[in-house]
Amino acid sequence: MAMGPSSGRVIPPLTVQVARASNPRGTAAMWVRDRLDELFTDEDFADWFPADGRRGLSPARLAMVSVLQYAENMSDRQAAEAVRCRLDWKYCLGLELDDPGFDFSVLSEFRDRMARDGRADGLLAVMIEHLVAAGLVKRHGQMRTDSTHVLAAVRKLNRVELVAETLRAALEELAAADDAWLAPMVTARWAKRYGRPARYDRLPKAKEDLAAYVLQVGEDGMRLLRSVYQDGAPPRLRALLQVQVLRQVWVQQYWYDADGQLGWRDPKDSHDRLSRRGAPRRLDGPGEGSPGVGSARVPWSSTEIVTPHDAEARFAHRPGKAAWVGYKDHQTETCDTDGPNVIVHVTTQTAPEQDISTLESIHRALAERDLLPVEHLVDAGYVSPATILQAAVDHGVMLLGPVRPGSPRLRRPGFDKRDFRIDWDQHTATCPRGVTSPPWKDTQIAGQPGHSVLFPRAACRACEDRLSCTGNTGGRGRHLFLMPRPQQEIQDRARVEQETLAWKGRYAMRAGCEATVSETVHAHGLRHCRYRGLAKVHVQHVLTAAGTNIIRLSECFPPGATPPRTPRPLTPFQRLCQNTKNPPAG
Repeated sequence: MAMGPSSGRVIPPLTVQVARASNPRGTAAMWVRDRLDELFTDEDFADWFPADGRRGLSPARLAMVSVLQYAENMSDRQAAEAVRCRLDWKYCLGLELDDPGFDFSVLSEFRDRMARDGRADGLLAVMIEHLVAAGLVKRHGQMRTDSTHVLAAVRKLNRVELVAETLRAALEELAAADDAWLAPMVTARWAKRYGRPARYDRLPKAKEDLAAYVLQVGEDGMRLLRSVYQDGAPPRLRALLQVQVLRQVWVQQYWYDADGQLGWRDPKDSHDRLSRRGAPRRLDGPGEGSPGVGSARVPWSSTEIVTPHDAEARFAHRPGKAAWVGYKDHQTETCDTDGPNVIVHVTTQTAPEQDISTLESIHRALAERDLLPVEHLVDAGYVSPATILQAAVDHGVMLLGPVRPGSPRLRRPGFDKRDFRIDWDQHTATCPRGVTSPPWKDTQIAGQPGHSVLFPRAACRACEDRLSCTGNTGGRGRHLFLMPRPQQEIQDRARVEQETLAWKGRYAMRAGCEATVSETVHAHGLRHCRYRGLAKVHVQHVLTAAGTNIIRLSECFPPGATPPRTPRPLTPFQRLCQNTKNPPAG
């Protein structure tokens, strides 16, 4: 479908007259048209559509409808009805009063286009550029970022439900793609076992029966995979999404022992016990052209598929908070004191990924749009000495957030790392009692380079303050781990500064992120995914941010832009009270 006719550059006079008469104070949709003229133009979407073919609807109008839809947390049907019936939407879109609108399915097709090649980010970038041109967003100011969890549009499955439902989903997709090829494999037992969705109440209740059921599902899945991957099978069947999901889930949930018997992998909580036991297991694959296995336990949550209906959703758990299956949304907004707060960037990632891993990509994206902040306020999840240094060196951004404090002091007065004098030239450290360590050795801890400083054992044993020296209650000498010099100096300085009232006063501005998260969650439905898959979920997050911006900006009219509110008339009792306070003279 080719790009459709241009959006309405001139609002029909009758639409203006009726919309103004019915909405004298205006609405958010009318404010967009009045203040920003056309937020999007068809030229902004020229590379989304082919140059030939049947002409379709204006993409600028569809983009504006999508933003308004999320601003008011509507479904596709409700948004299409609003285009057809609501006067303020017709005013914003430049439509005639008798315009019939379009079918609601068009919005889904438009989002499918938006989910490709980072187009959703481009839509938000176009919006922000218009806001910059209108003077509503300032470049190179102050920004803040926070994340929140988002629940996938799936139900939670236990591991038994997962494997059974994964095999059922693969059978459904194969039947739709080539039922003649699948038919010889389907037996009456398969029809009974996989003919309807797997649910907890339909599974065997006895422990032994459940274990046998799990292995039977595993054998059935292996039989199907071997058939799909054999030479005579149509190659297109191997590329089906649910077949690929089946292959990955079987790698993650099953394995073959040394005798070639299919086994059920151990759960995560048994990993440490098995490691301590030291019982090596032979991990042979099930055969040529079939999925192999790599471990006798379930993989970590960053790679483990937890539902076949959204293979990119992941399980995560935050300490002190509930566990969830889904994604994370990172929102970056302006927070200058002289203007409205506008969300300028959105990042969507899988649930287990750490916040700190997204910081560099956020800065790169803002740099490409010339929107890098001078000061960036974040919480502790985004901050480390390395990220502070990288933000300053690579982007010239001052990252403001709490650095993780050192290990807590002992109850009695003691020493911590800050009490040691570091000689970076001689590669030594001197303790508070004057003992100097031998030259340190370069090392790595958790993949991070640093320096290992070990004090002489004899000197530490003879020291009167041995028990009060942090981390040195054993028989060996005191050990310190130092980061590279720039990072270590940043950490030492930050730990001192963040205890001051001046730093806390500057950092107080970050608290507004919590209000933004609450607004997008409760007013715009961010907490629950409407769609499945990372790309489409990101589209939802971008449109939610754009809709939030519209609502916020429409409420920030300059003085005199809106007619004064008429005072509410007094009730009879209120008039009586006024007369009582001001009795007539005489």
